[in-house]
Amino acid sequence: MVSAALLVVAGIELVCVGLLWTRTTHVARVLVLGLVGLGIAYDSIVFGLGALIGEGALLHGLSVGRFVGHAVLTPLLVLWAVDRVGADRRWRRAALVCTVLLVVWGVAGELAHLTLVPRRFADTLRYSGENPALPIPALAATAVLLAAGVVLWRKEGLRFPVFGIVGLIVASGAAVACPPLGNAGEAIMFCALAGAELAASPQQSVVRSRYASHSADR
Repeated sequence: MVSAALLVVAGIELVCVGLLWTRTTHVARVLVLGLVGLGIAYDSIVFGLGALIGEGALLHGLSVGRFVGHAVLTPLLVLWAVDRVGADRRWRRAALVCTVLLVVWGVAGELAHLTLVPRRFADTLRYSGENPALPIPALAATAVLLAAGVVLWRKEGLRFPVFGIVGLIVASGAAVACPPLGNAGEAIMFCALAGAELAASPQQSVVRSRYASHSADR
């Protein structure tokens, strides 16, 4: 049952990626966000199929890909965030430096010392870190996303990015006892970010501007 739910979660994430990649504006930004979506969908798929694949070299190798994806792709959300809120050149440069440092930290500090062991939960099977380290890159990216969400709330009236990040934080905490909730939290976050990206279309920006003007007149 839990394995099937994880595959459903992956399907939702892939649908969001498909919606993003139909965009013809902000192509680079959409590409970055879509790559992150593919990474977390891959994580959910491997987790969901783990029991079917069974312990062994195949699942171990696929699981290494999960950790590589998190280490390399998650920091890219920093670049997406600063671009989505329209940050100035100084902040963009800082975000680029921060992203590079987070990727290096993830690869050198986490992947280089990664040892995977099989673990079961309900009807799932996954390989996870034997001695999990504090996910500094993920925490840093989450902090940036939360700040960007607050900016979008204030500037554009978009509340769901903040709710999505809060959902991720809550789910990540609960994942200590129930690991699949971590994947659910990532899906909530990604859906919220995809929604924030899709809401950046020119047509919807005009609608929001008219709504804001109408509210001010009232």
